[in-house]
Amino acid sequence: MRKEMKTLSISTLLLMGGLCLLSACEDDRDSNPIIQQPETFVLNEPSYINTTIDLQSSSALPLTYSQPDYGYTAVVTYQAQVSLTDSYTVSADEAEAAAEEGNETLKADYAVIDGTSTVATLELDATALARQLVRLTGWDETSVPETQTIYLRLQASASGAYTCFSNSVKLTIIPYYIMLTDAPIEMWYLIGECIGDGAWTNSPSAVGTSIYPMSIVDGYSYDKNTGQGELTFTGYLTPDGFKLVHTLESSWPDQWGQGASFGEYVKNNGGSGNITVPVAGYYTITLDTKADKLSIQAADITPTVYSSMNIAGDFNGWSETEGVMNAVNTSESMIGHNHIWSYTIDATSGDTTCKFLQPGWAPNWGAVTFPYGIGLNNGDNIPVAAGKWVVTFNDIDGSYAFTAIE
Repeated sequence: MRKEMKTLSISTLLLMGGLCLLSACEDDRDSNPIIQQPETFVLNEPSYINTTIDLQSSSALPLTYSQPDYGYTAVVTYQAQVSLTDSYTVSADEAEAAAEEGNETLKADYAVIDGTSTVATLELDATALARQLVRLTGWDETSVPETQTIYLRLQASASGAYTCFSNSVKLTIIPYYIMLTDAPIEMWYLIGECIGDGAWTNSPSAVGTSIYPMSIVDGYSYDKNTGQGELTFTGYLTPDGFKLVHTLESSWPDQWGQGASFGEYVKNNGGSGNITVPVAGYYTITLDTKADKLSIQAADITPTVYSSMNIAGDFNGWSETEGVMNAVNTSESMIGHNHIWSYTIDATSGDTTCKFLQPGWAPNWGAVTFPYGIGLNNGDNIPVAAGKWVVTFNDIDGSYAFTAIE
């Protein structure tokens, strides 16, 4: 009797354990999605698909789409590609790189269009599309056709997932010739509690107050088609926190923040935290916009802290006292450590020049490049193009940047 009861008890426990395991597996499947690597996703037919689009009179072509099925809601970056044949085997970048190495046989059949989005709509810049078509086809002023059939598709990229591509859509456009000059440098900006006045205001009007651009790297060769490459910043930072943003608009479509801890940085992650250095001090930030790599290192420097900074040039008769620049880092934690200065130059009447200086012109900083550059002591007069600009200047490394005021 006891043996039968024991056998029955063990069997019952095994049955109950199996049921519990089955229940646990069912619950696990429900709460933990299976990560997938999708092969494609849907690019919707745009409302203008049956019209002929005049690129020269257009500003943007909106594209809408569904997110690739990764099995979870991922942070995805979308970018458009254009082809004349609906073939996507060799990009214009790949063909140009091969030609530079002496391989003239590799021919491009598609081009990547500048501009990305992390939401369900991509506002495709019509000028960027026209530029890539000229790269792809080699048109000159006399060979641009009256109309052209093109195909557009999207590339989707997510951290930890394969890149996948949408279906293509066929459009008819009226192209035009655009001179292939080097693309402007892709600029990124610092914003945060230890940046400027600490207000986190991300708009063009806040440049030089709450936000300021990083610096170019002296002698660096930026990608002539995308403007991507290395940017840097050296200055005083506190643990109050900051981020890097790409555009001067409230939506923050592109940003760099902090992951689990300092030293781990993530791009376009809505859950990223503010970047917080471990202790207050001088740091050098290096951002490679082409490789999507960010690093922050302590800088072993003790720079001069100036109580004021002036700017002089043709715009003010080279007066060393009239052009008093504004200290940018004015938040409480930055008092006594400001090295960023700003000034508004109204050159709407025509081109002008400028230099940054201390009283007595010792030291003074100048260079020959615009709108970005590295000023050297006793350097050349900086050429300033006609317009209205906010210029920001870093007295640690002499870097400066002119941002247009709309």
